[in-house]
Amino acid sequence: MAEFRRAGDERVNVFVVDDVHLFKHFFDDDEVFDRLKRYYNNHQYRFEVPANEFEELREFLEDHGYGLVDVDVTEEFVVVVKKYTDHPDNIFKESVVQRTVNGYNCFLMTDQSAVENAVQQGAIRLTQTDLANPF
Repeated sequence: MAEFRRAGDERVNVFVVDDVHLFKHFFDDDEVFDRLKRYYNNHQYRFEVPANEFEELREFLEDHGYGLVDVDVTEEFVVVVKKYTDHPDNIFKESVVQRTVNGYNCFLMTDQSAVENAVQQGAIRLTQTDLANPF
């Protein structure tokens, strides 16, 4: 994973899925959110930034105290739950994207804390299954 420059920056994990940079974060600064709102998917509660606009946006966010961290190994952030079974609390809120593969719902989680919370509530780490990475 790439690191950000300033030690005071708030970390935000960014995942590239289908050539789009995805991330979830609550930005309470009005200026920051105003700049980001055109990328906000209010149905999925996430930001979706095209590759050709990402570096400029990264610089803007760095200038406002946010360090975007590119996640290269997405497998470490994926948990799965068998379809038609109970899902851990907040799994949809704490996931960036969800896909269904081979009878499992696969969730790409925002960070390692979200992964741990989901696992403690019954989700399975992708790395503990025979499934290929769906993201």
